[in-house]
Amino acid sequence: MLDDLMLGRYVSGDSPLHRLDARLKLCVLPLFAVASFATAVPARLAALVFCFITFFLLSGLPWRLALRSLRSLRWLLLFTLLLHLFLTPGRTLFGFEFLSYDGLLRGLTVSVQLLLAMAFSSLLTLTTSVEALAAAVAALLLPLRRLGLPVTEPIRLGQLVLRFIPLLREETALQVAAFRARGEELGQGSLTARGRLAARMLAPLILGLVDRADALARTSVAAGESFDSIGAATCALSPWNRSLATGALLALLLIWAYL
Repeated sequence: MLDDLMLGRYVSGDSPLHRLDARLKLCVLPLFAVASFATAVPARLAALVFCFITFFLLSGLPWRLALRSLRSLRWLLLFTLLLHLFLTPGRTLFGFEFLSYDGLLRGLTVSVQLLLAMAFSSLLTLTTSVEALAAAVAALLLPLRRLGLPVTEPIRLGQLVLRFIPLLREETALQVAAFRARGEELGQGSLTARGRLAARMLAPLILGLVDRADALARTSVAAGESFDSIGAATCALSPWNRSLATGALLALLLIWAYL
């Protein structure tokens, strides 16, 4: 299950999207995620799907990763669709009063919006290492500190959180592997049995995460990392980076202007 999710993972590579400056990705890709919820027009959603396919091709990531992530979200999408189908007022579907045609259309639209927002957000983490993402956040917020705003401590905490996300996945995978080694499967048996097994795994998982968090904090303090050094470590934008980011923003503007 953990391997099926795109969000929060980083896949190393040398694709154009991997080489794109982290600051640009941090500014551009969230705009596409926000745009996914800002419109319900089918033509605009289709254009955003095309943009995601283009970005995914530029990332060089395997398509099976996107398909497996889509499969892992099937129950969320189904619940969203059924919720709108049964509870949204409007025209009836097939003559049944409890089925809403308008709800079906709205449910499909919301499902596509959820998928697009998750997909664009995932591209940021899939193609950007934790270190580069932390440096990008520090560099973008550095001007706020010059205005006298207290941003140093929140950024340090944010960097710890970003570095903790991969550790969370690793520790969960270790605990699942340990239970499987003892012949126990989380996805088998009755619902009650699976709930009891998950509850038994919760305590060692929390203890392992506490140890990892403490080790991460000690390592960061021992390394003497500073906000200034991390923010200044971000390299200048290359012409290629500026061109690709400008093209992406122009595509987003054209979608809103002509569709």
